[in-house]
Amino acid sequence: MVSTSSKIFYALLNFSGAAAAMPIVVYILPYFANNLGLGLTTVGLIFVFGRVLDIFTDPIMGTLIDRYPSRWGKHKHWIALSLPVLMISTVLLYLPVNPNPSGWYLFLSLFLLYTGFTLSSISQLSWSTFLAPSYDDKTNLLTLREAVNVFFSLFVLAIPAFVEIYYGSPIETKILAIGIFVIVLLPIIVITALIKVPDSRDSYVDVAHPFSVFKSFLFNSNLKILIATGVLVVVAQGSSGALALFTIDYVLGLPEYSARMILLFFASAIVGIEFWRRLALRFNKHRAAYYCCIYLFIVSFLAYLGWEFYFFDNREFILLGSCISLFMIGAGYAGVTPLIIAMVADLAKQDKELY
Repeated sequence: MVSTSSKIFYALLNFSGAAAAMPIVVYILPYFANNLGLGLTTVGLIFVFGRVLDIFTDPIMGTLIDRYPSRWGKHKHWIALSLPVLMISTVLLYLPVNPNPSGWYLFLSLFLLYTGFTLSSISQLSWSTFLAPSYDDKTNLLTLREAVNVFFSLFVLAIPAFVEIYYGSPIETKILAIGIFVIVLLPIIVITALIKVPDSRDSYVDVAHPFSVFKSFLFNSNLKILIATGVLVVVAQGSSGALALFTIDYVLGLPEYSARMILLFFASAIVGIEFWRRLALRFNKHRAAYYCCIYLFIVSFLAYLGWEFYFFDNREFILLGSCISLFMIGAGYAGVTPLIIAMVADLAKQDKELY
């Protein structure tokens, strides 16, 4: 029986997800595009190409985890290996020493960051099947993991909000503050989890070629539905995150409120994630995920109608209406992802039992 404290320390490892995800699309990409002169087209292409590579690196990482355990367990050494990779990439992105970086600098920095993130996140997801073997345990543990991601995203994004209030709004200062925070906290969290959380002692497992996962995808209709849903959710989340700062600054015309409005969005996500977890436990995961997607569609469409036809009458309406809209959308932001991940884990366990 895995203790509650061990599960909490495990979930805290998802801090790397908070550091590698939203601050990158909200602050780093606009910073390199506008302030460092790379341009939106170059930065966008580099970012998209780097994320496409994950399609190939993720199954390779899953195969390595299964094939090469260590004396510390099946997952801990991979988590430990991700730490220096994430630290180096954080320095390169958040504390760039070159005031005129090239596109190759950004590409290699992002590639290094997401390589470290893949090492950490795939190991964590594999580890979760050992820490939470039952149906409801997976829901609780992966929702806790997502809640940690949202909480630290909120915390990380609170840093530029603080800078915005007390020091004006220079984006360089905001990014520097985030980088220092990540560099200090990340090793503390990782080392604590490696010490406190038990790991599986499974020996070498003979697994198929890493890209055989695509063959399984083609012949498993349930998995295809989940993956398609996951892709659409990630695209929607990534698009909203990448465009958030541009929308608030240039479309809504509220640059002085941008950090605080993004902070409000993630604060509502923490409130919402518990509601979707309870709904999944009361009914089931797929129904809760369905309701969450429908909710997000409705509130996003209503927000669009408000922005298009009502809020632009005056500045006060823009600010108030935008804050309400962001809060309502944020309440569903983190609801779907942990449910999809848990359902994929359930399918993997089902296939293992059948075959």
